[in-house]
Amino acid sequence: MREVRCARSIRRAVAALALLGLAGCAGLGGPRVSSEERAAYDTTRIAGAGGPAAEAKALEAFLARFPDGALADDAGVRLAELELARGRREAARRRLEAVLESHPKGDRSATARLRLARLQLEQGDAEAAWVTARPLRLSLLDEKERRAAHALLAELGRRRGDVAQELHWLSRMAEDASDPKAAAQAEQRLASLVGSLDRAQLAETAERLERRRPAARLWLEAASRALDAGDVSAAEVALARAGKLPLSPEEARHHVTLEQALTDRAPRPAEALALPPPLADVAGASTPVLGNVRGTLGVVLPLSGSLADVGEESLRGILLAADVFGAGGEGEPGVRLLVRDSGGQPEAAAAAVEELAREEELSAVIGPLLAEEAQAAAVEAERARVPLLSLTRREEVAQGRPHVFRFGTTRRMEAEALAEYAVERLGARRFALLYPQDRYGREFRRLFWDAVEARGGAVVGVAGYAPDATDFRAAIRRLVGYELLSSEERALLKQRSRLRQQAKRSSAERAAELRARADALRAPDGSELPPIVDFDALFIPDAADKVALIAPQLAFHEVEDVRLLGPSGWYHEDLIRIGGRHVERAVFTSAFDPGSPVPLVREFTRRYERQFGSAPSVFSAESFDATNLALLQLLHGRQTPGDLRKGLLDARIHPGVSGVTAVRRDGNAAKRPFLVGVERGEFVPIP
Repeated sequence: MREVRCARSIRRAVAALALLGLAGCAGLGGPRVSSEERAAYDTTRIAGAGGPAAEAKALEAFLARFPDGALADDAGVRLAELELARGRREAARRRLEAVLESHPKGDRSATARLRLARLQLEQGDAEAAWVTARPLRLSLLDEKERRAAHALLAELGRRRGDVAQELHWLSRMAEDASDPKAAAQAEQRLASLVGSLDRAQLAETAERLERRRPAARLWLEAASRALDAGDVSAAEVALARAGKLPLSPEEARHHVTLEQALTDRAPRPAEALALPPPLADVAGASTPVLGNVRGTLGVVLPLSGSLADVGEESLRGILLAADVFGAGGEGEPGVRLLVRDSGGQPEAAAAAVEELAREEELSAVIGPLLAEEAQAAAVEAERARVPLLSLTRREEVAQGRPHVFRFGTTRRMEAEALAEYAVERLGARRFALLYPQDRYGREFRRLFWDAVEARGGAVVGVAGYAPDATDFRAAIRRLVGYELLSSEERALLKQRSRLRQQAKRSSAERAAELRARADALRAPDGSELPPIVDFDALFIPDAADKVALIAPQLAFHEVEDVRLLGPSGWYHEDLIRIGGRHVERAVFTSAFDPGSPVPLVREFTRRYERQFGSAPSVFSAESFDATNLALLQLLHGRQTPGDLRKGLLDARIHPGVSGVTAVRRDGNAAKRPFLVGVERGEFVPIP
């Protein structure tokens, strides 16, 4: 490829030298260009100054003189260009066919083949265009021609109904596009086509592509669809096939996400799915008296870097639990804490655990927080056989590692607590989901859907929106049935809108009549017109500021008398400050509720504020609880790593300030999050 391009560029560069009688480029993979042929060809260029007719006449004379010359294919392609410029497509087609017949291996054969195939397609002969384009050597084309070839081959695949070919060349278009807009357009077409395939078609097309792009993308999509359908075995097969192919960075990340989702969907013992009882059921619990505790605990947290504030909050919870300041500031603390900074880096976290494990009196290590550093620390803790009480929310950290425990509140726990409350306490049976189309939103969509169905409920509506959206009109309209309307139904909607507008300008009696007429309108088949709000509750897994924008738009589209449900990301003043009356009666989860009336939580909050001069966070609360679990083992004389580990596994139910914790046999702690509601413009705890 490089030699051929070199031959062409050098051949042009030595034109001036050829006029001086020097030899053409030799030994570069093509016929030698004599100085005589070069001079003759340059004469045709000079003739071009006299217009297309003069240049064509000169090129004809050149071909008559050098029919088999190294530049004959250049002359033929140029003549075809001149014919096209004059609108003579048949003549151009014959010229290009002659080039391919006389110079099938010439360095201009690929250009001739590309232009001939495009002509044939424009003339409606897609099959002939495919036959011409199929042996196209892309390496002989320049960048602009290569992009044109990708577009042509994609179009030919579409015309012939060959989905695999169309997808492959669309993928090449997206990768090689010269500007972001063109790349985005190609990607949009590619995504649309992939989305139109069902699971069987995805697998069949991926098989045909073998190792060509976008086979991996299709297998990943097939795995994702299988997971959504609950077909774990099919998802495993598709994910394994994708893993054997070259993956782009984005595909590699998607692969990791699906692997985790597959792990989440794998069958579990019933115990692993059950939530522990609400903290209110053990409201009389108090912080254990740990004055006689003696022992050494390691701590690994991100105390520097971008998450230093979060690490500091976690450390404060640990210090408070261990009472390192002494009761009332008197006496020496009985617990020795060895604190190490991970900086949020996996390598540093692993090194810290390795160093701490060499301490003879060490009983356990608390931390880290982040998923990646927790994974690295878990590997080292398992190797050293030292209990690691990780604060991460990623369940896979503890799986298959007997010495690793995980205490963070997971999204699964939030989804289950919320679904349980909605079904059993609110009596909701039909649910809708409105979610951001990112990893966070998709995971919560799946988890909440599963939790609802496990409790006898049903999801009757689902719609997604772009993660950066601020206008949610389209997603809401999809959710309540405004999509795929017939022309008659659209006309009825306009009529209903006019009646309601007239009612606003009419007397009370007349307005009531107009509204009644509007409400009585039905589709031609007698069914209800949109909005079809056939659900009792709507789950929106997004942050408070987004939900505060969505809620008024729901009301605008007449989605009313529906309970809004959400995860812990709703616990922010923006929800009420921006959402106002539209978020009234909403319910969401929280891993820690500083407003809880439970004595255990109130005492913790009081002590924390007195010691540190600020309110505790969820990170402070969870680290406080994890430390207390370790301290309880030390209190009962379980000083060695092995004894402390056994004690943790025996601690079946433990009330804490971040909720009730149940330590499962696989090391994953199940927790019941708090529930918080909105009443009269304020956050209120839900018992």
